[in-house]
Amino acid sequence: MKEGIRKEYKKVYDASTKRIDLVDVPEFNFIMIDGIGNPTVEEFKLKSEALYILSKAIKDYFKEKMDLLYLISPLEGLWDTYDNSQFDVTRKQMIKFTLMIAQPKLLDEETFEKIKEHIAEKKDNPYLLDAYLKSMKEGKCVQMLHKGAYNTEINTTKQIMEYITIQGMKLVGLHHEVYLNDCEKVATEKLKTIVRYAIEEEGV
Repeated sequence: MKEGIRKEYKKVYDASTKRIDLVDVPEFNFIMIDGIGNPTVEEFKLKSEALYILSKAIKDYFKEKMDLLYLISPLEGLWDTYDNSQFDVTRKQMIKFTLMIAQPKLLDEETFEKIKEHIAEKKDNPYLLDAYLKSMKEGKCVQMLHKGAYNTEINTTKQIMEYITIQGMKLVGLHHEVYLNDCEKVATEKLKTIVRYAIEEEGV
């Protein structure tokens, strides 16, 4: 039986271009890697590949050891400006990012380090050893699906910001993107990205 984050938490990894959804995002186990720049730079591409390489190795490990067939989760990204000013998707050149992929809850630090060291000896990617394991819980979030090029995402972000203001909510998290498909495998106009913000509701 195949298991995976997107199957278990369908509401969290499902969004619409026609409405803004309020979702409760639980704690997930992520492998993460930090960087600076935007999705067009080589560093971003190599670090994304490093997470996919490690995720496949983790998947193979649990299949061999526990006969658990775990589907690889989507790539996600947290974006943060150095000066803490409002996030602007048009100026990602100087913005810090954290790329991450959710993993089985069974994955612990010791197991991950062993897998990482083993894979780093076999695969030619300079960022494999930079990855780390961390749990993260966002809690209440608003999210919306953006279709199309990343540089037009500002339109979706503006809709979310207007909604947050009207509803009297407060931002408590970073700009969060969930990449539902691969920019190297689908046409630009078919790209699907969930844009998500952790919030605190008024009076809470």
